[in-house]
Amino acid sequence: MKTKSWFNLLFLLLCSIHLISCNSYLLSEKDREKEEEVEWYDSISDGVSFLQGNTLRFYYIDRNGNDLINLNNPATFPVSWWEDLDNPIEHTKDFSINQFFYNSSHNSIDYDAEEGLYYCTITAYGDEKQNTYSFPVHVNGSIDRMNITYKYTNDIFSSASPVYHKIVCWEYNGTYIYSDDDEYEYGKKVFIKKYDGKTIVSLSR
Repeated sequence: MKTKSWFNLLFLLLCSIHLISCNSYLLSEKDREKEEEVEWYDSISDGVSFLQGNTLRFYYIDRNGNDLINLNNPATFPVSWWEDLDNPIEHTKDFSINQFFYNSSHNSIDYDAEEGLYYCTITAYGDEKQNTYSFPVHVNGSIDRMNITYKYTNDIFSSASPVYHKIVCWEYNGTYIYSDDDEYEYGKKVFIKKYDGKTIVSLSR
């Protein structure tokens, strides 16, 4: 229990550091100018797997726009991981109504009063040895697929990592949702509508 708590705190700290780094990078004109000078790589031969924080909000709704996330039913919690899981609900057992994080802090649920909906946060997974990393999101018995394409550089801006990971393209079930090159928007909303076996991904409700 102490080990898991320590890991959760460490992960949150790393995410916070990354988000601060992202904000500094995106808002700094000096860094933007420097980006044109650095050499980017599609992969790093001796690279490692990594987790990357982000501020995207994922809303799961039915065809009428009603919430599919129910705090009283962990089976409705979206669960992401490095690879497909046999029993994703096992990864929701550490959920606490007081902290809203679960799945070893890889996911969280919070409420958006403006939308009147709960939303989920999803950690970005990656491997420096690969240009594009694919991972699942288990949702109510179905599996959605994330594909994130990265570029890497050793010319560090304000990153806390020896290698800076830039998200070039993030897709949800093949639909483009985000890039670090987009105009910065904290808490960018992604709506995933599910009904009759269909999944429709949109940036508007």
